[in-house]
Amino acid sequence: MTPGFFRISLTCQLLIGACLLPGAGWVSGAALADEPGPNWPAAAAPPAPAVPLAREVLSPTPRIGPAVRPTASQADGQARLLQQVLQEGDRILPPGWADLGYVSGYWLAQTLIHQGEDLLLHLEQPVAAGAALGVYRPGVTLTDPVTGEEMGILAHHLGQVQVTGGRVETAWQARLVAVRDTVAVGDRLWPDQEITTDLHRHTQVPAPVRGRVLSLPDGMELAGADQVVAVGVGRRDRVSPGLVLTIQHTAAPGLDPVTGQEVQDAPHVIGEATLFWIGEKASFALLGPTSYPVSRGDEVSAR
Repeated sequence: MTPGFFRISLTCQLLIGACLLPGAGWVSGAALADEPGPNWPAAAAPPAPAVPLAREVLSPTPRIGPAVRPTASQADGQARLLQQVLQEGDRILPPGWADLGYVSGYWLAQTLIHQGEDLLLHLEQPVAAGAALGVYRPGVTLTDPVTGEEMGILAHHLGQVQVTGGRVETAWQARLVAVRDTVAVGDRLWPDQEITTDLHRHTQVPAPVRGRVLSLPDGMELAGADQVVAVGVGRRDRVSPGLVLTIQHTAAPGLDPVTGQEVQDAPHVIGEATLFWIGEKASFALLGPTSYPVSRGDEVSAR
């Protein structure tokens, strides 16, 4: 065996032994200062942790595009979406709303109620047998982000009950005929409303209307096309379903780089929203294409 071959073998053994030491990672050949050899690259950095899928799904993903008039196909799609939202969606109750009553118990002492099951109601006033009542659960209070005025209460629509006419002591018997979510004791009752889905977009108002975006869907901070928002205009402003509102966004004040004084940005038109459900002070509107994400506090107007 030649001396050169012995020297190469010894170098290889030292490299392999260093790599296999317990707890040792890959090392570069430069660490073996007493032996010449190739400069092994350091181990690659571990990849960045992937964003969980649920987090991506729950993140606001507004569709941003030019603020243009919707095409016929877009209008058809919006009409179908509005019909579904109107039939199944939530409502806005005016401040000081008085309920018709509430769910007081289950006929068979069940903990959950599903369609077709019987339940007991406490009613503030008698109703005719066969009367249909909506079931809802009060949500957050809507306030004007600038003035702080109370504009209404979001009401989560749970389903519909039909009064069967029987009585159990002071309670009325009813049957759950439609359900969107689980109904529980204490959920409130309101008159079943006739909802029209025949909307015609228009810009006619008897007087200029101005309000603000009060709430975005599911607690989001940003919203975009085809999403529903609550706005601070309603029957008191003499508006009607189908009214097209202009949305304006004003950026936060900045500082002049030379004088250091605060500079207020001018409002910018970023899109449109169509009213489809009208409350006393607050209403629901469907966003059209927007050039910038819509946020709470953005101004809506019609003139």
